[in-house]
Amino acid sequence: MRYPSSRHVAAVLGLAALLMPAFVWAGEVRMEGSCGPPPPPKPAERASAETLPPLPLPATPMRRTEKKKPPEPPVIITKLKWGDVRDWATDENDVNNLLIWMKTKLKLNFTYDVKSVDELEFDPQRMPALYRTGHYEFTFTQQQRDKLRKYAINGGCIIFDACCGREDFTKSVVREMKIIFPEAKLEPVALDHPIYHCYYDIDSVQLSEGAGGGTIAQPLLSINIGCRVAVIFSPYDMSCGWDMHAHPDAKAIVPKDALRLGANLIAYSTATKTMGLSLAESRVYVDADTTKWDKFRVAQIVHEGQWCPDPAGLSTLLDTVAATTQLKISFDRKDLKLSDPAISSYPFLYITGHQDFTLSDEEVSVLRRYLLNGGFLLGDACCGRGSFDAAFRRELKRALPEKAYELTALAADHAVYRRPTPVTSVEYTPAAMMKMKTPTNAPLLEGVSINGNTAVIYSPHDLGCGWELKPHPYGIGYESRSAITLGINAIVYAITH
Repeated sequence: MRYPSSRHVAAVLGLAALLMPAFVWAGEVRMEGSCGPPPPPKPAERASAETLPPLPLPATPMRRTEKKKPPEPPVIITKLKWGDVRDWATDENDVNNLLIWMKTKLKLNFTYDVKSVDELEFDPQRMPALYRTGHYEFTFTQQQRDKLRKYAINGGCIIFDACCGREDFTKSVVREMKIIFPEAKLEPVALDHPIYHCYYDIDSVQLSEGAGGGTIAQPLLSINIGCRVAVIFSPYDMSCGWDMHAHPDAKAIVPKDALRLGANLIAYSTATKTMGLSLAESRVYVDADTTKWDKFRVAQIVHEGQWCPDPAGLSTLLDTVAATTQLKISFDRKDLKLSDPAISSYPFLYITGHQDFTLSDEEVSVLRRYLLNGGFLLGDACCGRGSFDAAFRRELKRALPEKAYELTALAADHAVYRRPTPVTSVEYTPAAMMKMKTPTNAPLLEGVSINGNTAVIYSPHDLGCGWELKPHPYGIGYESRSAITLGINAIVYAITH
């Protein structure tokens, strides 16, 4: 599955070419790495005259005939230096070789920085990706943790790579991420995530002999902030592959696949840097209008997966309903597990996510009783991700196994397409149009009818990202205006039925 990039990335990324055996960039030849201490610089050779002071310039400068030096390419990634060079710089030329490879193969022209934590500006717009590789155990200070957290929340992408697959480094990454992001967890990146498809389609990578050989389908771990991957960790060495060498006993990804994966990581971090949504911007719905007659209670289902990928989506939608419709209703919104006894007092449930999830037997029983007793459920596959889609269909089938309650496409004249705004056509995101086998402008919602009313409305194409009114370059769903219209109509349908 190919995910299109944002406009910025699409304008930069070129067509792929075949691998080449050697790479030259700005007059430099690719250096072979050794995964050991970097070699000392060669001593400068000077002629005897070079020790004399320079001659004075003439009163009028001489005309220069050589061409001006072209502008420096933008910095796309910053490599973090840390302590002993035998730790962070054993693959001295890893990032440089990756960018040389991308320049030659993909016609991209980027550069990189090497800085210590204290030298960093932590600005995602100037530094889209921060890269830390190493062998040894490490610990961030609390001040450094605070800066890294803020950087990631505001749109930065932090990439960790365990050089040679070293366990000491891996343990440190896992420990530090738990401290920096206590509300999140480091978990495998699903196969349908755009990181594996935003430039190259990567269904699996080849491992080195030291890692057991063979292939692995999900080599990366990640931490998500909202709808975006903010931390990426490879417990299998990529840096040696970028440096174009391998060690028989290393736990590594072979160079060919490491380079392709590295190109995807850079494309993804560049495209998503503007998606950074600070926690302060995650809106909580508040309706201060005291003239409204009643409250309509809306609950977002908390499940074991990534249940809230669009923190501001539902709140923004409720604000829009309150501001643009004539309903004299105030909204009460909460996040609840299905096992919470209060769930039955909420006539409208919303469930979304990116990944696979499984409901407990108790939660399945609660959902069945809720729907058969007149409750309403709106399901939304965030970013149009296949993992959530498969899980939602499976778990709903557990709750409603009868054939009469199967999800089916809603008819074009269904009430949800008629009130309060008639919907005859919609706009899909570029990613959705690319994925569709037969592109269409018709809305594609599914539903389950119980006792003559639609008790479940499900969108396999993303709604929540559109409600957020934020850029989501890899979102497979509806553009904002269409997403909001469908969301308002769904709420109005639930209220009036």
